[in-house]
Amino acid sequence: MWRVAIYGRGIEGRAGRRALDRRVSALAAEVARRPGWCHVATYLDQSSGRLRPGLARLLADAPVGFDLVVVDGYEQLCSNHHELAATVERLRWAGVEVVVARPSRGRRLAKLVANLALADLVSEAAR
Repeated sequence: MWRVAIYGRGIEGRAGRRALDRRVSALAAEVARRPGWCHVATYLDQSSGRLRPGLARLLADAPVGFDLVVVDGYEQLCSNHHELAATVERLRWAGVEVVVARPSRGRRLAKLVANLALADLVSEAAR
């Protein structure tokens, strides 16, 4: 059974919170449809600044809390490419893979690569 965390980030305000809630609900439904996946945690940030307590908690919990992090798009984790690479590497070092459930346009290759990596993990676990 794969333990799955969901991460979402949205803008401040009521409208931003509603959009974030809809996005996270859609991700939770996606996780529920996947056989062998169990949703164990949700991490949220509602801010446009660099202060991201939800992401900080996710990174702190990663080594023991879950095996996969599901996001709507890589830009949810970090919009800066250098920070994104460091965040994904830190998660991988902790044994956690990032899965992009619903990539935005131009992100289909990233989803393919993530899903291929996940397929390798699943096949290794089945051995």
